[in-house]
Amino acid sequence: MGLWTNLAVAAGLLGMLFTLAQAALVAWFLAGLITDQKSWDELLLLWAPLPGVLMLKVLAQWAREEAGVRASQLVRAPLRLELLAKIHELGPVWKTGQQSGVLVSKLLEQVDGLDAWLARYLPQRSLAVAGPGLLLAVVFPLNWACGLLLLATAPLIPLFMSLVGRGARVEQTKQFLSLSRMSGAFLDLVRGLPSLRLVDAHRQQTPRVAAVAEEFRVRTMSVLRLAFLSSTVLEFFTMLGIALTAVYLGFSLLHLLNFGSWSGTPDLALALFVLLLAPEFYLPLRELGVHYHAQAEAKAAALQLMPIFEAQARPGVRGRLTPPEGPVRLEMRGVAFSHAPGVPILQELNLTVGAGEAVAITGPSGAGKTTLLRLLAGQLAPDSGSILVNDIPLSNLDPEGWKARLGWMNQHPRLLSATLAENLRLARTEATDEELEEALEFAGLGAWSASLAKGLLTPLGEEGRGLSGGQQRRLGLARVFLRKAPLLLLDEPTASLDHETEALILDRLQKLRAHHTLVVLTHHAQPLGIVDRVLELRDGKLWGGRQ
Repeated sequence: MGLWTNLAVAAGLLGMLFTLAQAALVAWFLAGLITDQKSWDELLLLWAPLPGVLMLKVLAQWAREEAGVRASQLVRAPLRLELLAKIHELGPVWKTGQQSGVLVSKLLEQVDGLDAWLARYLPQRSLAVAGPGLLLAVVFPLNWACGLLLLATAPLIPLFMSLVGRGARVEQTKQFLSLSRMSGAFLDLVRGLPSLRLVDAHRQQTPRVAAVAEEFRVRTMSVLRLAFLSSTVLEFFTMLGIALTAVYLGFSLLHLLNFGSWSGTPDLALALFVLLLAPEFYLPLRELGVHYHAQAEAKAAALQLMPIFEAQARPGVRGRLTPPEGPVRLEMRGVAFSHAPGVPILQELNLTVGAGEAVAITGPSGAGKTTLLRLLAGQLAPDSGSILVNDIPLSNLDPEGWKARLGWMNQHPRLLSATLAENLRLARTEATDEELEEALEFAGLGAWSASLAKGLLTPLGEEGRGLSGGQQRRLGLARVFLRKAPLLLLDEPTASLDHETEALILDRLQKLRAHHTLVVLTHHAQPLGIVDRVLELRDGKLWGGRQ
């Protein structure tokens, strides 16, 4: 356990000591009033310290909660960073095969699923042993029979807690899976809602949403049912132990039972003291039972997070050489690649792109055009063959250095829920405001940005909400301009655009290609006018088209 967890345990034990003091003051104060008929003034030393003891007990409880929260934060924050680093390491190729909603659920809800386990269960696990042990150490010297009653009934609570907890862990795992499915389904639906509305299919999704939500409701209620069952069982055995202790003490005070005390029959003060301590004896065990479900939730969350840490991405660029400066010349020699064994995508593919040359690659959907572009970007490594950059194997180049030499644009530029400036600086973090405005002007967005009340500080919605498709594509073009990279990789840069926006983007790309090596994937004829060569990708190989 860490420092904050140990502090939480120490604060819990300190609170237990204040509880002992409180019980002793109350017991002897009541006994003085009832049996000894003493006045309040005579009992001043017993009732006057009570408010202070109660305040110290509350402070100890607060310190325990605060230390638990700090212990949880020290684990969850780095864990999220590790998950993000792992997802970054796995790369965009791995991420495209995942549901974004599921990943978001894992980074948020399932990491937070560890909170109760770290903040409460781990400290309580130690307190469930140390707290009752401390109270037994006080009770046994006073009355061994009460000590034996408490000791005999205490194991029943963790025993039944464990039995119920096994079922809770299974249901919690199912509930997390249901939550992930629901998050993924909802996010995919929200992202696709504009397209669904266009084809008037959005109403057909209502039954699907209802079914996913109902499944999650059923799973959640199953977990709650077991949680309430566990609480009922714990309360039953707690009340049983307290009742047995009360019956024994009552009969002892009536002189019907004459055993258990080291010094004859217990008096009222001793009986009240032990009886007040009985609920506190079971309290740490009951709280452990309450937080035992946190352990089940944490294990279920860990099962969902582990596949990310265990995932192995397809290897990409892994070298250490600094990429060469100046114009980029590309060459692919006998490159073969397959996403799954026995299902080749590219076979013995050869391609040469001269420095400053523009090449277009066409072909049917699924032919492997995007895979080819990811190979050139270093996101994937070929199964066989080689890729050369200015006669240097791409596999030998430093990945971060090679990324800095690339400009990437596709038909769906990724936009963040951030300011216009922050979205543009994803291309080049050190870009000045003047360079950002120049890039916007180049992309045909100068008048639009000038009309914004906050200018470059205007916040953009998630995924470019509030922007048209043409504006989003022009922002992608502005990023390419800012990038100042010698190699541009363009994946369907003009797909689904109106003629005016398409013409503007092609005009700007024509200006850019004069100083860059350009590889563009397209299904449309218009971009072919700005390239030197057109090749068709078919059957895993490139076939010469227009030269």
